[in-house]
Amino acid sequence: MSVDLSKIKKIYFIGIKGVAMSGLAVICRQRGLAVAGSDVAEKFITDKILSRESILIFEDFNRQNLDWQPDLVVIGTSWGLDNPEVKAVFEKNIPHLTDSELRGILSSEKRTIAVTGVHGKTTTTALLAYIFRQAGLDPSYLVGTATIPSLGGNSAWGQGQHFIVEGDEYARSQTDTAPKFLDLEPVISIITSVEWEHVDIYKDLAAIEGAFAKLIKKTKELVVACGDWSSIRKIIAPDQPKVITYGLEKHNLWQAYDVRPEFSGMRFKVRKENVDIEEFFISLFGQHNVLNALAAIIVALKENIPLEKIRLTLKEFTGAERRFDVSEKSGVVFVDDYGHHPSEIKTTLEAVRHRYPEKIIYCVFQPHMASRTKALLDDFAQSFSSVDKVILADIFASAREIAEEITSQDLTTATKKFHNDVVYGGDLNQVIDYLRPLLRQGIVIVTMGAGDVYRVRDKLTQD
Repeated sequence: MSVDLSKIKKIYFIGIKGVAMSGLAVICRQRGLAVAGSDVAEKFITDKILSRESILIFEDFNRQNLDWQPDLVVIGTSWGLDNPEVKAVFEKNIPHLTDSELRGILSSEKRTIAVTGVHGKTTTTALLAYIFRQAGLDPSYLVGTATIPSLGGNSAWGQGQHFIVEGDEYARSQTDTAPKFLDLEPVISIITSVEWEHVDIYKDLAAIEGAFAKLIKKTKELVVACGDWSSIRKIIAPDQPKVITYGLEKHNLWQAYDVRPEFSGMRFKVRKENVDIEEFFISLFGQHNVLNALAAIIVALKENIPLEKIRLTLKEFTGAERRFDVSEKSGVVFVDDYGHHPSEIKTTLEAVRHRYPEKIIYCVFQPHMASRTKALLDDFAQSFSSVDKVILADIFASAREIAEEITSQDLTTATKKFHNDVVYGGDLNQVIDYLRPLLRQGIVIVTMGAGDVYRVRDKLTQD
């Protein structure tokens, strides 16, 4: 539906604790709207962001919550007519839209940079927002995590001309499978990676490639795409001069090379068409983050941010929450990461091993969504070769999918074919009880997954 945000005074979010929804709520608050919303009572990593903004939250779904009388309701992706508030919105004919549509409206007001891709978009969005902010451009931004320490939050509505937004390839709503990023109006798009993901809505690789091909067509000025991915090379037509490629491979227009892992980050050089540009250092880990940084460098240069400013700012950026979060308690190192796709897991665990080559590393993995686990079972099973022990927790159930006949016991059996120390851990409380007697100085515990596996780290560090 068409909405004039300037005429809205009160806005209500159903599913407000989601990372994107919480960021949108904060943006609306900063734009001067009265903001409220609802979600389950369970604690989320976004709670502190919403609390800091003094946003009213109803910790249940009840049609009486709408007595708050909003002018506009934003409905989160996970919720449909089985939610009593969603049902009431339709029955009462309250103006409403999806979170994706709201992002589209906001993007039409600014010079939008959409950061997309199956992996890496959160870190790249956050890094770009930080570079633009440190360059004095006061950007608006929306990042798909709870907070970014370098930015102090996950969203802002600045006075500058840019809106740097994470573009989600997932479905717009329960009834509309169009990818969310097609609601955006990007002047510039980044595509970090393309492979089969979201198997509940994309039936095969070709389907997700088609979605990104549409994004390329819709982007007005420039598409910065990682040409190391065969699917990206496939969707770039020869007659698309607005697309430039980057990567570690030599065939790309922009290349990162001489990549050197160090204990506190990654050092690398950049060249364009075989002409050396500069050497950079990032306080992040893994070659995937070198690629994320290279995409940010290219776009920042395109928007006339000085190279030296970019180089200095890259060194300062400390990453996004739940992306290689490192902490320590009593000599035990904890690394928490959002990775939930086989290639993400493999790449991140390789980076952990690079940083801690002599340490014993345990990985606690909580699969996210049964459909993904079932479709990519063999790939998941082969993702843990860099660690010494694998503990598999129960699958994190998603409100947005139907049940599948697969369990973490099935994943345990499959993984044992490729790794000699794999155990099924049960629920998170059982995993915590399993780990307690194993903790000792010098060990590394990696908690990994898109659900709430970080609770394992939180509990063990609070003991």
